[in-house]
Amino acid sequence: MALLSMHGVSKRFGAVTALQGVDFTLEAGEVHALVGENGAGKSTLMKILAGVQPPDEGHMQLGGDDVRFSSVQEAQARGVVMVYQELALVPTLSVAENLFLGRLPRFVDYGALRTRARTLLAQVDLHLDPDTEVARLSIGERQLVEIARALAREGRVLILDEPTAALASTETDRLFEIITRVKASGVSVVYISHRLEEVFRIADRVTVLRDGALVGTRTVADTNAEQVIEMMVGSSVHRYERPARVRERVVGTFEVTERDLRPVRITLHAGEIVGLAGVIGSGRERVLPCAFGLRGSARWNDAAIGSPRDAIKAGIVLVPSDRKTQGLVVGLSVEANLSLATLGRLQRFGFMRAGAVRAQSRHWIERLSLRPPDPDKAVWELSGGNQQKVVIAKALATEPEVLLLDEPTRGVDVGARAELYDVIDDLSSRGLALLLSSSDTEELLGLSDRILVFREGRVTAELQPPYDYEEVVAHVTGAHQLA
Repeated sequence: MALLSMHGVSKRFGAVTALQGVDFTLEAGEVHALVGENGAGKSTLMKILAGVQPPDEGHMQLGGDDVRFSSVQEAQARGVVMVYQELALVPTLSVAENLFLGRLPRFVDYGALRTRARTLLAQVDLHLDPDTEVARLSIGERQLVEIARALAREGRVLILDEPTAALASTETDRLFEIITRVKASGVSVVYISHRLEEVFRIADRVTVLRDGALVGTRTVADTNAEQVIEMMVGSSVHRYERPARVRERVVGTFEVTERDLRPVRITLHAGEIVGLAGVIGSGRERVLPCAFGLRGSARWNDAAIGSPRDAIKAGIVLVPSDRKTQGLVVGLSVEANLSLATLGRLQRFGFMRAGAVRAQSRHWIERLSLRPPDPDKAVWELSGGNQQKVVIAKALATEPEVLLLDEPTRGVDVGARAELYDVIDDLSSRGLALLLSSSDTEELLGLSDRILVFREGRVTAELQPPYDYEEVVAHVTGAHQLA
């Protein structure tokens, strides 16, 4: 008998059907992957299980008992814990306070709290001062704190929604070791991911959803990635390969430094994509925020970049790693979001020119093939891939000379990812210079004209194509230094 059974689960949001009669089962001590394109219904199904929202139809059994959770607390009391793709940490509180948020006593013994926090952080090999404010952490570090917080609840069903989206290869290895230990203790794991290589590495079974409906469930041993992709999108998707081009004209040179980042000098050529590789804590994740004037110190062609305003005036724009909190106002329309970065030229005498606003939004919707092509659509209603297109379009509307891409396909499905790669390649072919910081090695290999590898706050290698996957990973993980 399965530990968990969900039968005929349906959920509607107004006129939109998010789930239609979905069945899902989970065995004790199993890792069950849940995959599908953005908007397929994966997160909605798991939010129903986690007590975030009720189903409109269907029923669930957990441990042989009929259950219907009316709150997150009720689900957690029955041992169901979820780590969300949209991180739920409080940035103004410390790491220790976030780890035990909702379970803190009225009078807190902060010494004991720090000790317990260090124990939890050690489980995910995250060596941080528990008193560090969460706002100071990178997105990858925050992800590991979220996972540590979930482990603290000692549930019997652990739901991980895109847990490695901001993790580099060594952090992913660390997470998989944790999942293996958790599985061995009898805990069941639901693993939501767009990275099929991870699914086939860690999962026992895989269930595919498409357009809110169940396509099928397979044992990982009896299927392959190509078959799963066809179940997800209805056709096969091939690995992205970008044609090589000669880059000659120098656009400029960045010089950036920060507390945990030694002085870095990067020269960019027109039409060039320079990839930045490195594990969390290597310094790689700090380069683009510095270059955009958000932290540390930066210079572009010997001119100081002290703020995002300075960067934009210099023709430099950032597409941030966390689109929902840093790149978009999700409650506003596509058109309103696209207008935010260019308000100055879209108004006259203090009034917005409606015709110019609509013309700009139509231009970028068409150029980036936004779906649906509706400028009045609220951004929160779009899939992750189309939300990311809006962030990129908003950046491009400023007519930059340099585009900084920080984890550009984080939380984006395989089909939309290929579309974004085409967009990035097209921008390069038009002469835009791009700095691409990514924890996805395949992404770096497919897009970069050269790759800078970061370790311990400095560049330790500059790699040129043709790339060898194992060699890149060896440089990133430090295996070359150990050889």
